[in-house]
Amino acid sequence: MGPRRAHRKSRNGCPQCKARRLKCDEKYPCTNCTKHAIQCSYVDRGISTPVETPDTRSEPLASFYVPSPLNTESYPTTPAGHLAALVDAKPKSESRSFLLQFLSDSPDENQALNTDDWASDLELMHHYCTVTCNTLTIREDSRHVWRVVLPVEGYANKYLMHGILALAALHRVSLFPTQKEKNIKASAYHQAAGLKEFRELISSPVDPSNWQPVFCFAYMVMVYVCASPIRLGGDRWPAPISNMVELFSVIQGLQTLMEPWLHSLRKTQLAPLVNCIWIESEMLIASPAAIRQSLLPPDIHVRISQLHRFIDDYPFPHIQPQSHQNLNASDEVPPVDYRADYKHSLKFFEHSTRQIELAGPHVEVGMVLLWAYSLSKQFRDDLETFHPAALVMLSHWCVLLHLINDAWFIKGTSLQVLEEIEIKINPGFREWLVWPRRWVCGK
Repeated sequence: MGPRRAHRKSRNGCPQCKARRLKCDEKYPCTNCTKHAIQCSYVDRGISTPVETPDTRSEPLASFYVPSPLNTESYPTTPAGHLAALVDAKPKSESRSFLLQFLSDSPDENQALNTDDWASDLELMHHYCTVTCNTLTIREDSRHVWRVVLPVEGYANKYLMHGILALAALHRVSLFPTQKEKNIKASAYHQAAGLKEFRELISSPVDPSNWQPVFCFAYMVMVYVCASPIRLGGDRWPAPISNMVELFSVIQGLQTLMEPWLHSLRKTQLAPLVNCIWIESEMLIASPAAIRQSLLPPDIHVRISQLHRFIDDYPFPHIQPQSHQNLNASDEVPPVDYRADYKHSLKFFEHSTRQIELAGPHVEVGMVLLWAYSLSKQFRDDLETFHPAALVMLSHWCVLLHLINDAWFIKGTSLQVLEEIEIKINPGFREWLVWPRRWVCGK
């Protein structure tokens, strides 16, 4: 037996490989970072190259047939714009931790499908580009992003392509009952394959080299979670209120993940995805003419005023949060201001209704789901424990949710959530459900 080959130990690997616990070959850039399209710190040690920015670029952003050079752009790493200003300073690490845990709990279906069945993948891709992409938004510029930009990004990012195929298979489940089992299996396989690489990427901070495909996949994760009843092979949520809390937490986790890049998003070819959802702060002024042309109930602003009075008068407790009850006296933490949490969620409810008001008959799903950004951990815990004030707020959000009931991935959700609220809420607060029931159930 020959002598063992000497093993060279080194502590000079790039920070990206160290964070992902991989052996770095210390090239410039290293092979691992090149393989996964990650910005390697070793690039800084080599020959410096000019960094392209949206202001200096001369060619158009959108590219139809070649992978776009998005990963070479450098953008500000601090959030800016009205959305970041509206969201309160909630614990970011908590939202990110929940997201990582949620993605880690996703089942591994990698062995459940014949990976050589390329014909089925072509069928799914064709279905996505001709049908599914048009169901995810209403505006044509946003449809172009889903139809053209995302597939082009998918060519260079395998996990994103898996996400596209998973979404197409899930859509086919809702359209072709006789092929349900086949498409559920295909969707689960592709989603698990995409999540495996996605988890590795977001376990480290998202950087200029990968944030745009990460954003695209994150958007798809949100749709995938909304379509949970479909991927479970049915048409009902197992526990509607708890499932909504999980959806809200996922949305917050994804928002926390992408927050440093939200302002930069408007400078890229992905801009239509946010331009159709987030309005500028100067437009947040109620308009009687706009409300008459929208899909909102005509008395929505009267109802919001009543909710303000409800929150102002509600006897919220002022107690120490459970996580701090065992601290020493010297480590005292201010009591939780429940009322402030609820007022903040109601403020965001108003912003959401204003966007829907301006959209007229063209309500985007994101306009409704935007409310999730405002919900504090305490508010979500109150939903889980069926706190009356939280359930009253959720019931009114169901009215907004019902406006997008035609979306295949969230169809029937508003009614299911409202039905469970009626069962779980304290009988003394059922009068607050009369108005939501009228606009969701028609009675």
